[in-house]
Amino acid sequence: MSNQEPCLRWRRLLLLVTVSGGLWLAAGVAGQARAGEPSATGLAELARQEAAFTAVADQAFPAVVVITNQQAVGRGRRPGGYQELPPELRRFFGMPEDDAVAGDEEDATEAPARRHGGALRPVGKGSGVLFRDTGYVVTNCHVIADADALEVKLHDGRVFDNARHPREVEVVGMDPETDLAVLRIGEGKLKGLPTLPFADSAKVKVGQFAIAVGAPFNFDYSLSVGHVSQKGRHDMNVNRYENYIQTDASINPGNSGGPLLNIRGEVIGINEFIVNGGTGGNVGLGFAIASNLVRQVAEGLAANHGKMQRPWLGIAMQPLTPELRRQFKTGVGVVVNDVVRGDPAAQGGMRPGDVIVTVGDTPVRTPHDVQFAILNYRPGDRIPMTVNRRGKELRLEVVARQKDGDGERAVAAASAAEKKPGAADPPLRRLHRVGINLEDTPDGVMVVAVRPGSLAAQAQLRRGDRILEINQRPVRSVAEVNAALVEAGDEVVLYIARRESKFFVPLAASGDTGG
Repeated sequence: MSNQEPCLRWRRLLLLVTVSGGLWLAAGVAGQARAGEPSATGLAELARQEAAFTAVADQAFPAVVVITNQQAVGRGRRPGGYQELPPELRRFFGMPEDDAVAGDEEDATEAPARRHGGALRPVGKGSGVLFRDTGYVVTNCHVIADADALEVKLHDGRVFDNARHPREVEVVGMDPETDLAVLRIGEGKLKGLPTLPFADSAKVKVGQFAIAVGAPFNFDYSLSVGHVSQKGRHDMNVNRYENYIQTDASINPGNSGGPLLNIRGEVIGINEFIVNGGTGGNVGLGFAIASNLVRQVAEGLAANHGKMQRPWLGIAMQPLTPELRRQFKTGVGVVVNDVVRGDPAAQGGMRPGDVIVTVGDTPVRTPHDVQFAILNYRPGDRIPMTVNRRGKELRLEVVARQKDGDGERAVAAASAAEKKPGAADPPLRRLHRVGINLEDTPDGVMVVAVRPGSLAAQAQLRRGDRILEINQRPVRSVAEVNAALVEAGDEVVLYIARRESKFFVPLAASGDTGG
């Protein structure tokens, strides 16, 4: 018997089982249909589900708007604007793929033609949601970016176009840090418009229905159904503040800014982008900004005349690794790796090396947790925080102030202020076990070389790094570094300054890595 005969026999057997199983299943279904009751019950359940989806459509469509971004024909391109996007992103945002028409590069200094009788052309289309019955709409910043005019169409056919009148569509405010924006339509004269309520996105569960509404590929008021694939996505590196709900509901160009809904017709997110792996189409990886963040930003922009008010503490953070847990004698929390002098956290008694355990009553495990727990407060609020300091828990109270847009640069300014003019370089000294060359400088102990393959290289130390502490012990010279390493034993945690940043680096110091 050949080697292929057993395989053929198994194939015939599998075919027989499949066919006979299919016939048995068909017979069973037929039997149920003849019995009547099981089939009627199944149809009734499907009808109830169908009614739930149609109810969502009936509720959602009147509160969803279609937004067209218009730009003046013949104007120069704006650096960083929509027209600078690569083709794949232009397609996602619903923008035409044609390059600049003849003349686009001409008249770059000429004022745009908006509201002055000049021709306008649509360059992008998206969606939005009415969240106040007086005409307030939340959408994505990228839907309205760089527009010369905006057209907003309602489900009942009404169209508002600020090319005709500036106040028909007003940009109340934009928050690029979340890619959310608020518009107001109707010159402030509208009342009683249909709106959609925000759900509590913290209560959303993976596996629940997710329903997207928008204008994909210019097909206005399209509805697609899927599920919540995951929640709390925040490492996408799309925006500064990230809290995404992932869904397999079909989202395409034109869905941006539109709602992602639950089965009750409540907004659980605002659709923002998809990941398609370079295929150019939807592959079931869509992402919507979670409704709790959307509500906070939308209501904040509407209430504060377009200005977003966020609390600022003045800290930099990093997650706990197993080595850092042992070093800081705590199993949970987030390490504070820098505190800006004079800012709220410093005034509240927080120090570098503190491990934040709770913000208010909320336990925190990642920098993202801390960030979003703090966003629950307003500037001026007293924020109670529990920190672990060298194995002991302390209760601090930090009075947040308004984030002024320069907060991120405050750390850089504080670090830069510590630097002094350079001096003559002393002789190099070799640290054999770690694999770095250090020298004493007026700025402290400087890494001047990292040996490839060494422990320092594995820890991603770089030339120019400054060593500030070893195992929470300050070091001011190469001699002190050597002494601290001798006393440290097998596990070492370095406190490093790199340009404007400071952070902790675990370093396994046992053994000799060679010369």
